Amino acid sequence: MSISMSNFAPAVKTGISADRISAILSEARQERSYTLEQLAVTTGLTVDELKAVEDGGVTDPALVQRIASALGLPPAALL
Repeated sequence: MSISMSNFAPAVKTGISADRISAILSEARQERSYTLEQLAVTTGLTVDELKAVEDGGVTDPALVQRIASALGLPPAALL
């Protein structure tokens, strides 16, 4: 069996809800006193992409991982 994003996606969907991910990331950003603009610079994402993740509309594992890493969150924080 090979590992690909198509194999990974179902596991992400069952692991944690989009609302939970967005809450964790939003709270972590605010605790660190980062604005969306500052986090955008750090992650290389746009403010609109960050808003979409924080609003629960996007749970792309790659985006979530970039944000969590920029905020210094361990992978276990999103489980």
